[in-house]
Amino acid sequence: LIANSMFNDTFQLTWVSKTDSDGTVIEMNKEINFTREGITWPSDHGIKFRNPMGADLVSAFNGTTKPPDWRKYAYELDPQNPSNNAFLNEPFIVWMRVAAFPTFRKLYGRVSLELNPELDGGLEEGKYRLTIDYNYPVLYYHSKKFFVLSSTSIFGGRNLMLGVVYLVVGILLLLLATVFACVVKKDLKSCFGS
Repeated sequence: LIANSMFNDTFQLTWVSKTDSDGTVIEMNKEINFTREGITWPSDHGIKFRNPMGADLVSAFNGTTKPPDWRKYAYELDPQNPSNNAFLNEPFIVWMRVAAFPTFRKLYGRVSLELNPELDGGLEEGKYRLTIDYNYPVLYYHSKKFFVLSSTSIFGGRNLMLGVVYLVVGILLLLLATVFACVVKKDLKSCFGS
C-alpha cells in the first residue's frame, strides 16, 4: 500500500526576477535545479533497500508487476543512473520510510549549489514561479499536499517539535524524581523512627 501510493508529482522552480539594491527589477528567468540524490538516510540506501541480483534490472524484475497506480516499473524510476534506480531510487526510499503521524513531510529534493552556481549560498529574495506536474491523486487518499522551502542546519530542519517534546518529558521526569525522593525520605523516617 505504501509503495502503491508513492508520491510522483514533479516540481519546477523558476527564479523569475529579483530587485536590485536601487529598486530596479532584474528579470532572471532562471530554472532552479534540484538534486534528488543524497536525500536518504545512510542506513536505508544499500542496507535496508537493495536491488535484486541479476544481470540487469529488467531481467531481475522479470515476472513481477508494478503497483497499480504507478506509471512506470521500478526499474524505470531512474534509468540514466543505475545506482539510483529501482529499489535504490532515493525518492522511493524516502517515500517508503513510514511516517509516525498522519501529518508528515517527506524530502523531495535539495537545491544544489553545484547545479546552481549563481545562487551564492542559497535562494535569494525575489519572485519565483513553481510549476507542478500533478500526478499524485490527493483526493483519492483524502489528503493535501504542500510545497515547503526550508533550510537545514547541523541540527536538522527547523521543526521544533522534537525539542519541545524532549523538554516537556525532561521536566516531567524531574518532577516525578522529586516526588519519589520525597516519598522515600518520608518512608525512611517512619521506618527508622527519625
